[in-house]
Amino acid sequence: MDRVSHLTVVKVGGSLLGGAEDLHRAAAALAERRRDGGLLLVVASALQGVTDLLDLAARRSGRPEELAPILDRLRSRHLELASGPALARVHEVLAELEALVGSLPAGETVPDGTYARLLSFGERLSVILLANALQGAGQDAQAVASEEIGLRAEGPPRSGCCDIAGSAEGLERMRRQLRDRVLVLTGFYGVDPGGKVVLFGRGGSDNTACAVAAGLDADRLELWKDVPGFMSADPREVRGARVIDRISFDEVAQMGAYGSKVVNHGCLAPLRGRDTRIVISTIPEASSGSGTLLVERLQRDSTRVVALASRRNNGSPALVAAVGDGIAGNPEIRERMLACLAAAGVRSDRVAQPSGRSGLSCTVHPDDLSPALSGLHEAFFS
Repeated sequence: MDRVSHLTVVKVGGSLLGGAEDLHRAAAALAERRRDGGLLLVVASALQGVTDLLDLAARRSGRPEELAPILDRLRSRHLELASGPALARVHEVLAELEALVGSLPAGETVPDGTYARLLSFGERLSVILLANALQGAGQDAQAVASEEIGLRAEGPPRSGCCDIAGSAEGLERMRRQLRDRVLVLTGFYGVDPGGKVVLFGRGGSDNTACAVAAGLDADRLELWKDVPGFMSADPREVRGARVIDRISFDEVAQMGAYGSKVVNHGCLAPLRGRDTRIVISTIPEASSGSGTLLVERLQRDSTRVVALASRRNNGSPALVAAVGDGIAGNPEIRERMLACLAAAGVRSDRVAQPSGRSGLSCTVHPDDLSPALSGLHEAFFS
């Protein structure tokens, strides 16, 4: 496939799509991207909280008295944001959703294929609303569902992946349409050769964005989140945590292994070996060009800690970890990490376990996680 000239793919996370003001803000930023020149493909997640509501509907299957308020919330969330031609389309999709929910059997586990189809409605509704908001911002925009464009997927219904080679025909259609308008594509899912929905896992809109950026050989991929980028530590735990300007793919993977949810696990795999510029930011930073740049391989002057990761474990010992290419085999960094924890009086296992090339971790008492992170942040980032 020939390279699409100056194509930017932007994924808009659901946490940025809470209500009318959020939609207008996202649309204004996307319109600004379009005015910068080049082509624009938007990948949208469901509105904030909608996927959880759909999951709840699946778990309340066959109980009309419990399903009714869930459907009412879903209906009101979307209808209050719809206007013009989008209103009729939202009504149509909601009617299809309600018919599916009404057919769910009582007292039985929802089959995986039905569950996947049910959860896909969040994105099918959100793209209509975001495309409508883009039109209000002066852009010719069209909502596109994965099944309409032929975005192929493979694997089990709840946890599959995008089939980029199988999607070639659909990607070619999108490429032609992008020359005339902005397309707003459903994230989170694709369809198998039989047309059945396959989800990419929670947070799977990242997977959609990375896959279509790879398949279209996009110049730039922006993942818009509710955080300004990858942080040097969890800002809820460490005052003074700051945005990392650059991070490698391996470091991103290690952060994910230690519990970071900034990007969906494994989503960057299709972009290895490509020169697509990848940036994670939130909307204001995306407009100004800041955020965190993701690079497959980074050349640094020295081996160093790039970020701290942490994970609480429901009352069990918490995990605290340091991430940086090459630090797993660096005894100086390992000893410095353990000495810092000891100096802070942190109750830990006093063993720094390596992970791959890029990680060192140990467990600490749950009450000591914040002081452990603060001490390590002071030691490695001051």
